[in-house]
Amino acid sequence: MRVQSPLADIDFVIGGMRRDSDRLVFTSAASSSLEATVYMSAKDAGQLIAAFFKSPSAIGYALSLPFLWLRGEGGKSGGKTKSDHPFDELNQPW
Repeated sequence: MRVQSPLADIDFVIGGMRRDSDRLVFTSAASSSLEATVYMSAKDAGQLIAAFFKSPSAIGYALSLPFLWLRGEGGKSGGKTKSDHPFDELNQPW
């Protein structure tokens, strides 16, 4: 997934997910443009689910996922790849 904000524009590939007490912990894969760990609380998960069910387009997207994967578009990132995005050099300070 691509994360865009005023602070950064990075590719975040989920490499692992585990439960830690009352949180979900997502760790980035080696192919991510930045090593990261994301913590999701139960409140965050509830907000995510509520936002999903309030959005007809998100529901439609979820229902279309099997067809997107069958057509071979499941791995595409909206036309941009890690190597051709203009901010990728900025997001790798080391």
